[in-house]
This record gives sequence, C-alpha cells and structure tokens, in this order.
Amino acid sequence: MAKWHARRVAACLCILVTTLPTAQAISNDASVVEAPSQEETLAFIKGTWDVCATMQSGWQRTLAKDGSLWQVNRMAKVTVAIIPPSSLSIVTRLNERRKLSGVFEIQAPEERIQEFDLSALSPNVNRQRDGEDTNLYEIGLRCAHAACMTEWVAPLAIPGKPLHDLRTGKLAVTNLDELVYADQPSTKSPGEKKGEISIPVCDRTSLESLSKAFQHAIIKSGGKMPLF
Repeated sequence: MAKWHARRVAACLCILVTTLPTAQAISNDASVVEAPSQEETLAFIKGTWDVCATMQSGWQRTLAKDGSLWQVNRMAKVTVAIIPPSSLSIVTRLNERRKLSGVFEIQAPEERIQEFDLSALSPNVNRQRDGEDTNLYEIGLRCAHAACMTEWVAPLAIPGKPLHDLRTGKLAVTNLDELVYADQPSTKSPGEKKGEISIPVCDRTSLESLSKAFQHAIIKSGGKMPLF
C-alpha cells in the first residue's frame, strides 16, 4: 500500500513538473500583449474620420436668443493629417443652413484648420451630441495648460457664383468638396490660440471609439490632467 501511494505521489509530481512550464508560458504570453502603438492609434483616429466622410445633422429646430424659431441643418467633413511624432492637423469643412419660417435662409460655409500636439492636451476627452435627435456628435479636446491649439478659419464659396446668393440661401451647398476659398487662410499668420475645440463626429460608435483612442494617444505622448 505504501509503495502504491509513493508511486502515485511520484506520478503527480511528474505531471506537475511537465505542465508548469506550459502554464507559465501561457501566462507570460498573455502579459506580452500590449496596447496599440502611437502610430497605430493615430492611424485609427485618421481612418475613423475618413470613414465618416460627409456628415449631416438633418433639419433641427432651435430657439434663437431673441425667441425666434429656426430650422438648422449642419454639414461637416473632417480630414486628419498626422504630423510625427505626436501632432495632428485637423481640417473641418462646415456649412450651417438656417431657415426662419421657411422663408428667410442664411448659410456660412467655412473651413477650420486646427493644429496641436497631443502631449499638451488633457486625457479628459468630452463627448456630446450636437443637439436633440441629431445625426451629428462632437468630440471635445482640451489643453492641460494655457491655450495650446492653433486655429485658422477661412470662408468658403461656390466657384463662379455670387457670395451674396450663397449666404442668403439662394444657392444651397450640396457638396463640401466643391467649395473653394473666398479668403484663403494663411498658416504663416499667427492664427487664433485656443484652450479647447470641438470636432464633428458621424455617429455614436465612432464617438466612443475616437474618445478612447484620443485618451490613449494623449497619455502615451505625455499629456496630463490640468492642475486645477
């Protein structure tokens, strides 16, 4: 009986010795899995907005400060350029059409160029919907200290068409890519310094993904929460 028991213990020890390295290897392999690199994360941010293409909010009712009721439809298209190692240049083309009582209409298409280094931002990324029942969302980025983002804004026009007819709604913008600069922004000029910006996003899924990607990229590049 004692011999049988000894043989059983020896067999168990043998199985333990042979399986332990395998289990340890599996554990080590799991710990090797790393978060996406900075290059992968920035490429994901750029690719997400590429997929969004041209975005539209759909007609929304909004109350002006004077109490008048307007209908508003926003179009937006975002293009992202990566500036290694950790900076982004975001070009947003926007057009906001406003109608009052279905008679009077105004619109003001413009292009915004925003440049910033992720290391200067706070990882606290804001997410919001651009109005009630709208198809547009916005992601908000904030500087960790002072104004760290530079923005240039330029009005856009329809080629060969009067700017007055565009602004009064006689000419409706149907394609943001066809617009040209009425006054081209000069990136050689200082531009406006901002402490926070909002960028349009096409849907809730993209909004959630982009917020996580920005948080990861900001932390990885050295961005920190504001002191106060």
